[in-house]
Amino acid sequence: MRPLLRDPATLLPSLAAAAPHLHLLRALHAHLLLSGRLATPSHLAAFVASLVSSSHIDYARLVLPGRPATLLAHNAFIRALARGPSPGLAFAAFRGLPLPPDNYSLNFLVRAATALAASAAAERPVPVPVPAEVGARLLAVSAHGAAVRRGHAADPHVQSGVVSMYAALGDVAAARAAFAEIACPDVVCSTAMVGALAAGGEVDAARVLFDGMPLRDHVAWNAMISGYVHVGRGALDHGKWVHWYMRSHGMRLSLSVTLGTALVDMYSKCGAVATAMEVFESMGERNVYTWTSAVSGLAMNGMGLECLELFERMENAGIQPNGVTFVAVLRGCSMAGLVEEGQACFDSIKKKHGMDPWLEHYGCMVDLYGRAGRLDDAINFINDMPVEPHEGVWGALLNASRIHNNVELGKYALDKLLEMESENDAAHVLLSNTYAESQNWKGVSRVRGMMKNKGVKKVPGWSAIEVDGKVHEFFVGGKSHPRYKEIEMMLAEMSRRLKLEGYAANTKEVLVDIEEEEKEGAISLHSEKLALAFGLIALPEGVEIRIVKNLRVCRDCHDYTKLLSKVFDREIIMRDRNRFHHFKDGKCSCKDYW
Repeated sequence: MRPLLRDPATLLPSLAAAAPHLHLLRALHAHLLLSGRLATPSHLAAFVASLVSSSHIDYARLVLPGRPATLLAHNAFIRALARGPSPGLAFAAFRGLPLPPDNYSLNFLVRAATALAASAAAERPVPVPVPAEVGARLLAVSAHGAAVRRGHAADPHVQSGVVSMYAALGDVAAARAAFAEIACPDVVCSTAMVGALAAGGEVDAARVLFDGMPLRDHVAWNAMISGYVHVGRGALDHGKWVHWYMRSHGMRLSLSVTLGTALVDMYSKCGAVATAMEVFESMGERNVYTWTSAVSGLAMNGMGLECLELFERMENAGIQPNGVTFVAVLRGCSMAGLVEEGQACFDSIKKKHGMDPWLEHYGCMVDLYGRAGRLDDAINFINDMPVEPHEGVWGALLNASRIHNNVELGKYALDKLLEMESENDAAHVLLSNTYAESQNWKGVSRVRGMMKNKGVKKVPGWSAIEVDGKVHEFFVGGKSHPRYKEIEMMLAEMSRRLKLEGYAANTKEVLVDIEEEEKEGAISLHSEKLALAFGLIALPEGVEIRIVKNLRVCRDCHDYTKLLSKVFDREIIMRDRNRFHHFKDGKCSCKDYW
């Protein structure tokens, strides 16, 4: 028995091997007892942590009560649970402490709450409250309360942990309050606050804090990049600055999985998909989130075939896709009309990868069938779903009804959708558009009446464009921009040159029964046209024009922008609420399939 392990901290391989054989585990334990090593508090703590890390949690519980009740070992137990796959177990261990907790106990408890919050956020594909998130919030509040009650809320490590905890929950106000109580926040705490502000959309405040940090690690850079991505209003210049700064300050070698993934995500969400893929291909190490960000980037930019090819590479590389990956692949298939490929992907979720499809996956399939005009297949798919159809399913069917001008199906889908979301403005507008395209003005009026009775207001459309680091916003019909006179002159010039090329306004989606000339005037001041005019006068020739919209681009603006890209010889990248459109030489990357 002499040549056995020298330190309990090195037990992990042996403990993992002994997992199915309890007698081997007991033999290891006996040796440590007989050698006297477990009489040392630090060795006992290391042994307990090793047991938990190798999934021997029940055995670790048995070891603790039989030994002198040292807080060090119990804290090691809590910390190991907090780091493990089930951090919620740390709370039961904390409640079972035989001694009053110290600052380390509270620090590890807060870490457990942070891990739960981060896990809940990662598993939530849509921004709606779910039980996991609610539970994580309650445990986070209880952890903070325990620190206050036990007199350890002012401990620097606990304070930093509390900021990170609220940041993971997305509670910017609580994170601010906790951060304000810290006299000298360290880099971890400041980074957590930067992340909380950025994720909450307060990127300017995040940048001020970020610029004031004496030291910035890769996590801080990732938080700042993610913040610019989160805002999503054409902030490509900001993202490029971050990337340039990293490279110019020797951070190329630290382009870790975290930073690389953030850059791939940022460039993809700014429509710079070629640059995103350059970063992706340059990375020496990638995880499932990196691959998923790249797959998603190709999908949202309408590159369905490339999306499928990258997904195949991902599988061949031995990376197990997650639910978000499949959402991205299915959306890529839907955007490109790849019905059979999408069907095969959906079937593989359960058959090949052993996962239960998410509600979002079902919604993607309805969208896939619907966009392709296979409305019967979409309806049959809904009827065969093993779960109750949710808002995403009915919304996809409603959108398909608009695309293929099926008024009756659209009304049916809207009724189902409104049973769940009675104040969904986008749904009402979709049906209104369907009625308008078929010249059914009574239908348009009826939907408007429904909206008025329910107090539902249509969200005003806006478009944003970035010029010289400043984001300019335009609203439909807006005339408040300081350069509006120039914009107005450019609009006239755009109209003149496009009409010479045969452009005729598509007024079918105008929601009021007015004269054709009035309709043309109404759509001529859509927000994206104002942004396009400003881009043409404010950006040098040859520079691509990048526009972000909050709503789906209408048919007229889509046709208008296609022709504009040819007549003015400008590449135009437009992101609407659903996808990116890359306009060049009179063509769009969506191939008019959107």
